[in-house]
Amino acid sequence: MIVEMSKGRQITLPAELREEFDLSAGSKIEIVKRNKEIVLRPIGDELDVLFKAAKSIKPKHNLTAKQMDELNERLLR
Repeated sequence: MIVEMSKGRQITLPAELREEFDLSAGSKIEIVKRNKEIVLRPIGDELDVLFKAAKSIKPKHNLTAKQMDELNERLLR
């Protein structure tokens, strides 16, 4: 399917795809850059469930989010 980008740099997913993937206003879609492609992947309710579960997990350390980010940066170098 070919769609056209609007002046506001938006695209509209065709109704056929919206219906097939049960997408409506507020649906979450992951955008992935793969080589020279842009891939749109619908995300179901599982992401909301994951975030809710993550909020109940207490960290076993006293690091702030910034300190964890800095640690990750050093480890990934």
